[in-house]
Amino acid sequence: MVRVVSGDLPLSLQGGYGTFMNGKCLRLIFPMSAFLIAVHAMAQQSVSDASFVAPKPRKTKVESAPSENTSSYDITGIVAQAFNMKRPLQLVNPLAPKKYGDGHDSVTWDPDNPEKPKGIILFGLQW
Repeated sequence: MVRVVSGDLPLSLQGGYGTFMNGKCLRLIFPMSAFLIAVHAMAQQSVSDASFVAPKPRKTKVESAPSENTSSYDITGIVAQAFNMKRPLQLVNPLAPKKYGDGHDSVTWDPDNPEKPKGIILFGLQW
């Protein structure tokens, strides 16, 4: 007859790994891995980069030539007039002063009958 002491059994027959995996190992693995990560992060910083100093760029004076806005097109219509005015509601005011315009520029006319308006130009381009 063979007498077996519980300590002599393999780990798989004892019902697991006992106290090794029940907390003692985990208490050692987490701090050790955090320490190794911190050491690895510090090792990434190269000492040779600390001695390099970038040269200062030379300051040069740039002369700006006056640019002429020579556009080959013109934006017209009620929307364009509203954006260019301080008081855009004067466009719909029939009693507005003459400086806000008379509205003939924003109307299209019937080619067969020049006295009869045909439509309103909300947004237009002329080139």
